[in-house]
Amino acid sequence: MRIGKLRFVLLLAFVATVVVGLKYETELVSIYKKIQRRVRVDESYKRAAISAYELHGIDVSHYQERINWSALEHPDTTKTIHFAFIRATAGLLKDTQFNRNWNGATSHSIVKGAYHYYHSDKNSALQAAHFISAVTLKKGDLPPVLDIEELPKSQSQENWRVGLKNFLGILEAHYGVMPIVYTGDAFYNDYLATDTYFEEYDRLWIANYGNVEAPFADWSFWQYTDALPVKGIEKPVDGNVFKGSFLEFEQLLVE
Repeated sequence: MRIGKLRFVLLLAFVATVVVGLKYETELVSIYKKIQRRVRVDESYKRAAISAYELHGIDVSHYQERINWSALEHPDTTKTIHFAFIRATAGLLKDTQFNRNWNGATSHSIVKGAYHYYHSDKNSALQAAHFISAVTLKKGDLPPVLDIEELPKSQSQENWRVGLKNFLGILEAHYGVMPIVYTGDAFYNDYLATDTYFEEYDRLWIANYGNVEAPFADWSFWQYTDALPVKGIEKPVDGNVFKGSFLEFEQLLVE
């Protein structure tokens, strides 16, 4: 009987060791992945196709955690962080860092814009109302942004595009300025440009991380990387350029 108890205790000890080992292994993998995300950087900002543009900026959300806005510095010392797109809402949720980031950009004279990550199977009017409740735009701010990256699962693409246009229309009526549309180059070509409304949309912010001279869509803003190393932000961040001149940029802002 005593031998049976000893075996049982030893078995429990073995199981506990395995479980604890798995726990620590999981934690180590998690830590490794976090370190990878922090140290991965992209030097595409040095490419002539990027550095040729005058106006450079970033876009941020709670994923960048707490940003030191007073220390913000572009890795190319000949450039400055002129503008920042800040995530305000996603679906019917508010970004936890929005107010802090909005105030930080304001206090350091960085031209700021707010964007909404669109949930394709949620009501467009409710999402627009949620964004409006979270964001007050003033003179000198960038127009509001619709960030669309996913296809619908519970409705047709035709109805989905109707919802996108409804969202944009509500924002334009409220803020008195035409919104910007953000999406990927291929996504735009495959799912938006097929509709003449979007084909003719002249305020596009396009993501394309390829080794290209420019996005294929007719863009105003180009997100060229998701791993720009910026002083003041612990994690690499999305890097962007504006295609036009300073004057054209100023003409884009809320009056």
